[in-house]
Amino acid sequence: MGNLKIRSLTAILLIPLVFFIIWDGGVLYLLLCVTVLTIGSLEFGKMYARQPSNQHSLILLGICTALQPIVRYYSTAEGSMLVLVLSVFLFGIWGVIAYEKGNATAANGFAVMVSGLVYFGWIGGYLITLRRIPDGQLWLLLCLLLIWTSDTGAFFIGSLIGKHRMLPLVSPRKTWEGYFGGIVTCLAIGLLLHRLVPNFGNMMTALQMLLLALSISCIGSVGDFVESMIKRTFQAKDSSNLIPGHGGFFDRLDTVLWVIPIGYFFYTII
Repeated sequence: MGNLKIRSLTAILLIPLVFFIIWDGGVLYLLLCVTVLTIGSLEFGKMYARQPSNQHSLILLGICTALQPIVRYYSTAEGSMLVLVLSVFLFGIWGVIAYEKGNATAANGFAVMVSGLVYFGWIGGYLITLRRIPDGQLWLLLCLLLIWTSDTGAFFIGSLIGKHRMLPLVSPRKTWEGYFGGIVTCLAIGLLLHRLVPNFGNMMTALQMLLLALSISCIGSVGDFVESMIKRTFQAKDSSNLIPGHGGFFDRLDTVLWVIPIGYFFYTII
């Protein structure tokens, strides 16, 4: 079976389940967030650990990342900020002890753990923050629908007519035609959703929907480039092979980690 067929079949099976869990928004949703963010952080850490100078504690990184969505769910963002600070202190203690024991590049491991925690724990924690606002399930689903349609539009349009590469060293297959094709697709789907789904129409005006779609499609792609940069630095094709046809959890979170905070701050502005 071709990779595209495997990707499509996996998406058909998983997307309805994910949407159901998001709509429920209870402990099952918390478990989903903890799982994907923690595994994503471990995949991130393992890629960096491919270079001996970047050795760090995956256990500490995983535990502290998992605590972020848990604290946000049962407390507040301010509470998770306290846990974030304490986690960085803990990483610093680990680094000092590791250096004293002979790890001359312990500072690299400290930096890897802090960046992984901030990226997956703190920023990823907005999956909880966005879901907890009024109509949070609608906002979350809308953000996901917009970035996924943007990615899909960029893929197919880039495959059909893409000729001018955007970042040949970071992501050789990404083209300007695909990038702008993704933006146009996202804008069209956003406007369609606004007109056909009353709940979305009640949440914002058509102009606001277009601005949200434009922000998500333009900025969300950067998350994909960031992960590509990391994978190419450490010669990794995918972050892992846990999701058939889709690679690892980091591969699925790359744009989501950029889009969900955009959705939350857009909500606070309007």
